[in-house]
Amino acid sequence: MELLLVSLLFLVVGGQDTNITTMIHKPGYCMMYSNGDASKVTGNYVRFYNKPAPDIDFITKAVLADLCPEIAQGTKACCDASQAGTLKGSVAAAQSLLTKCEVSWKNFVSLYCKFTCSPDQSMFVNATQLSLSEDKTFYNVERVSTYLTDEYKSKYYNSIKDVSLPSANMKAIVALCGTTKCDQDRFFQFMGDNPLSPFPIDYPTSVGPNKDNGTITPLEPDTLKYCWEKETPDSWRCSCQDCPSNITCAPPPEIPAPKSPFLILGFDGPLVILLIIYLSLFLICLIHLSINIHYRRLNQTDPMTRSASIASSISERHIEALQGKVNQGCRVVDQVLHTFFTKWATFAVSHPWIVILIATLLIGAFCGGMYFFVLTSAPIDLWSAPTSQTRLEKNKYDATFVPFYRTTQVIVTAPKVPAFNYTIHRDELDGPVVQTFSGIFKKEIFKKIFDMQEGIMNVKAKVGNRTIGVKDVCFVPLAPDVDECALISPFQWFQNNKSAVDVVVTDNKNGHNATYLEHIYRCVSSPLETADASFDIMSCLTTFFGPAQVNIALGGFSDKGDPLQADAIVLSLPLNNHLNETLNADAEAWELAYIDYMKAWNDSDIEFAFQAERSIEDELQREAYQDIFTVALSYFLMFGYVAVMLGKVSCCADTGVPLYCLRRWMVDAKISLGLAGVLFVLLSVVGSLGIFSYAGYKSTVIIMEVIPFLVLAVGVDNIFILVQAVQRDVLQPGESGNEQLVRIFGDVAPSMLLSASSEVIAFACGSLSSQPAVHDFSLYASVAVFLNFLLQVSVFLVLLSWDRQRELAERVDVFCCVPASSDVHLSEGETRPHSPLYLMVSKVWVPALLNTTVVRFLVMSFFGLTFCLSIAAIPHLSIGLDQQLALPKDSYVGPYFEYLSKYLEVGAPVYFVVEMEDEDGNHTLNASSLTGQNQLCGVSGCNTDSVVSLVNIYANFSDFSRLAQPPNSWIDDYFDWLEPTDEYYSCCRYYSSGDKKDQFCPSTDEMGSCSMCIESGYPNHRPNPQEFEQYLEWYLKDNPTTKGYACTKGGHAAYGNAVKYTTTKQKGTRGSVSTNVSASYFMTYHTTCRNSSDFIEAYKQARNLSELIKQSVDANVYPYSVFYVYYEMYVTMVNQVAINLSVCIVAVFIVSFILLNFNFMSSVITTTTVLMITVNMLGMMYVLDININPVSLVNLVMSVGISVEFSSHITRSFSLSRQLGRVDRAKEALSKTGSSVLSGIFMTKLIGISVLAFAKSQIFQIYYFRMYVCIVALGMLHGLVFLPVFLTFFGPARNTKPLRSSGYQKIKTEPSERDPLLPE
Repeated sequence: MELLLVSLLFLVVGGQDTNITTMIHKPGYCMMYSNGDASKVTGNYVRFYNKPAPDIDFITKAVLADLCPEIAQGTKACCDASQAGTLKGSVAAAQSLLTKCEVSWKNFVSLYCKFTCSPDQSMFVNATQLSLSEDKTFYNVERVSTYLTDEYKSKYYNSIKDVSLPSANMKAIVALCGTTKCDQDRFFQFMGDNPLSPFPIDYPTSVGPNKDNGTITPLEPDTLKYCWEKETPDSWRCSCQDCPSNITCAPPPEIPAPKSPFLILGFDGPLVILLIIYLSLFLICLIHLSINIHYRRLNQTDPMTRSASIASSISERHIEALQGKVNQGCRVVDQVLHTFFTKWATFAVSHPWIVILIATLLIGAFCGGMYFFVLTSAPIDLWSAPTSQTRLEKNKYDATFVPFYRTTQVIVTAPKVPAFNYTIHRDELDGPVVQTFSGIFKKEIFKKIFDMQEGIMNVKAKVGNRTIGVKDVCFVPLAPDVDECALISPFQWFQNNKSAVDVVVTDNKNGHNATYLEHIYRCVSSPLETADASFDIMSCLTTFFGPAQVNIALGGFSDKGDPLQADAIVLSLPLNNHLNETLNADAEAWELAYIDYMKAWNDSDIEFAFQAERSIEDELQREAYQDIFTVALSYFLMFGYVAVMLGKVSCCADTGVPLYCLRRWMVDAKISLGLAGVLFVLLSVVGSLGIFSYAGYKSTVIIMEVIPFLVLAVGVDNIFILVQAVQRDVLQPGESGNEQLVRIFGDVAPSMLLSASSEVIAFACGSLSSQPAVHDFSLYASVAVFLNFLLQVSVFLVLLSWDRQRELAERVDVFCCVPASSDVHLSEGETRPHSPLYLMVSKVWVPALLNTTVVRFLVMSFFGLTFCLSIAAIPHLSIGLDQQLALPKDSYVGPYFEYLSKYLEVGAPVYFVVEMEDEDGNHTLNASSLTGQNQLCGVSGCNTDSVVSLVNIYANFSDFSRLAQPPNSWIDDYFDWLEPTDEYYSCCRYYSSGDKKDQFCPSTDEMGSCSMCIESGYPNHRPNPQEFEQYLEWYLKDNPTTKGYACTKGGHAAYGNAVKYTTTKQKGTRGSVSTNVSASYFMTYHTTCRNSSDFIEAYKQARNLSELIKQSVDANVYPYSVFYVYYEMYVTMVNQVAINLSVCIVAVFIVSFILLNFNFMSSVITTTTVLMITVNMLGMMYVLDININPVSLVNLVMSVGISVEFSSHITRSFSLSRQLGRVDRAKEALSKTGSSVLSGIFMTKLIGISVLAFAKSQIFQIYYFRMYVCIVALGMLHGLVFLPVFLTFFGPARNTKPLRSSGYQKIKTEPSERDPLLPE
């Protein structure tokens, strides 16, 4: 900021008739004194003097008393009163930047005191260029050299380079150096020669050949202090924020070393260990199997002889011997359930209309809740629990301050336009510089993007009869005084004046024609520039008098290291946000018009991406409607399959040849029954939605898309098992159709109850999750599955009895009153053949899988290997959900997220909120007291572990802390705002007379009769508690300005919403009688977050830092950023997954244990199968690059439920089998239930899933299509391949009670292959 330094060079010397052939360099001599002619550039030259220093007069002494006390205490000086006054006024602006660190300020001003007024000035200053004055009576000094040692330069520069500017989130050195690329050489070069300097000053370190009188002695740093030193014994050291080398600072954060992967011989350690265990078990089992096979071959006899021997040897004694190896468990549960369901079925088929009426009334009442149904697509409702820590903190932040702005942003690139070079004549240190500019700065491109911005700012929206413009909804930081929106863009460097881009200014120094590129170069180097002298004195500040920070306005330059080679221009426009959603209606309407404008904007030279606050929610809603057809088609195909395949495909009785007989099929078909079953699925889903709508729950897109799919999966299987059990049964002599159905239902219903109750309880346990997506899904799923089960065992049972009567009466399905042709009637005693699917399973699949020991051993080996590999893959699963995956492929927001990741140079703002009152309103921290100030602030005297100090320390380690820069500190800037810069002026002023007496006097009022708030006595740059409370409100309402007295510290723009306070006022009293600060925040920025892991780590580090801060302040501290509510869950996501899945699986075990007659082994086998499917699902997620997040967790919980369907029926059938050997029992179980599982779940799901591959939604393709395929495929493989084989080795022993009650003759005595791993 050159304006801060201009007046430092308006230095004056004296002397008229002087011999200039010899420069005198002796103690007590002046090189310059008094004013000279007007400079060719700006200001005045100074007079060449070359004489002994004159006596210091009283006025000069008084002016220099505070500024240069060493000189004021002497008797000689090389400056007069006018020059001293100019010096004092000119350093006032620099004082406002550096005074927060007293040593830095004293070091800074000491050089100018010595250069201007030291009586030994000639010892280190030499005039190198003189010119005769206009009246020819003296010489003007047009260039000087000030000699400083390297040690002086280094100590001087290092003492001031770290002083911060809290309101601008940058270092003061940027203003003093004129560029963000500051170093020691550039600093001194700019201090000595900048566009506003009246003459150049060089700062050499070595003295050349000396022809002058005396010797030049460069200044030594003896009088300078290090920034960590105290200026006086009673003063404070510079703060850690302004002097990181302060020895009293809190230690830097302990940065943990990156975790090295666990490797064994260069391979993944867990994988190697698991493979070793697996191979060891594999070899042991292989050896054992080989020994048993060899032993059996040695003892092999003729099969017929062996069969006869076995048949004749079975006796009661053998049976009793067998009881030592079989289960003696009771059948109480089975008996109770069989009795209950038999009685219930008898009642249902006897009183069908009562059952239908009651069910209709109940399900109708449940579905009536749909009147209150609300579907939400708000991201916060989908991903953030209302009781989560970040959600509660967000609510507190919104209520205490204001909700975070509604973000409107455009990222513009010009990839087709090549970069170009331009010569910059601004850097005297390096001379003319050839600067490379990216294509976006080419004038025609730059102006096109400028046109885009102007178009956005002119967008209008209609709300009723009102027209809404951008200024009606945008955030106006200086309202009501200035109505400019807080737009951040490079065009703010031109104050949004497009004509300024065409301005060409001739540089008087070198004759170079300066263009808009010079000004861009200047503003990129110094965003706080208030007057670019070489470009029409144009400011770099925005129209709302704040800086347009380079890392916000430009993007895509971090890899190049030069913002002028940025690939993107970023237009950021915050809109006001309100807690009351109805107040956001105008903003939402304007955003919609803005989106339409951006969609219509087109130019072949530039590419852009954009978004508004409403964009994500709009696109989620559009996605839900966009994939309705895909989902509906998927369900339609599944429904059609169920309706058709539920019936039996028979062959013509007169040919005996298997073929499809349409007329027979019309009788055996179950189309109406299948449609009823599908209808019950829909009713159960709607009923579940209705129940929770009554309770005030909002439904989500995930629930609407997943629940029908799930209920159809788990419900249809029960229907297939029940219907196919009836189809395969033979009507007993004298038995009616209803009696047959009652008998079969008593046998099958416990199996249906087992699977349904396991699923209901598993999903109910899943609802214990705090994550809304998982919690809500589990609740809805649990109730929907329960309702579907109730409908199946009530209304469906009634319909099945009617259908059975229709079938026995040989009437056509659907048209049940139409009798079938006589040629398709079954003759007495004739049975229908089994379906082709049943024959394929029982005649092909079962023998191929279970007849050969080697095959079974290989199956176990294969599934064991996949289990080990899946466990090894789990630690490598990624966590998070990429935002663009939740959007349709053709969404305009998708490219925005890509641009955001690729080009953005700074992350989201983060606020460290300090609550200074407890829940009862009692003060825990008093901000006005010295103790309270020290716990908050970051200037001299503040605690080294204060809020600002700790955030600043962590910001210095941005790669670890994910904080991009030091925090804005309202309290530090408040101290500077209050402090008088001299005896005449400070930012805090009041009208001392007139109608506005005792009211605040703004800095822009240069004519009013105004007095300083604090005229004297400001020890250690701190107000006392009374002063702190008296003027805080004035500070927070004062607009920063470069006009008038140029008070840039006004807190309205930067901190107007940062402090929550109440005031007590009294008429006739200046300011407030008292001010109570209850909360405030300190804002900084996160580093750029480009993926989920970055967002998660940023949240974790902010949380850790806030916990550290709480240990050192008497207040509650929490971090807030707009994305925290979406990423908090990922911090505990691994634990959530483990807990949810574990609870669900344990629930499956408990229910299985109870309903499988307290058979421990059966429960273990069922649970083991479910566990293996779940673990394999996690392994497949790694293979398919699917992350762990709420969507995948929902599917994992669902996979537990579906896995029960694949395993429980076969396990129960095995446990009830009356065959002797495990192999025979496994064959019977797989033959009976395998085809039902295959047709009821696998085929149904496979047909529906295939359609999802064509969904437009990426989340559908990845998290539904891929995961559903894996769930169904893994369930089928484990249920129909692994489980039967597993049962042959480890299945529960046969229950003896059915054996005794059934009679000896029912035992199958045909030989079958023994279990090779069991002894004879």
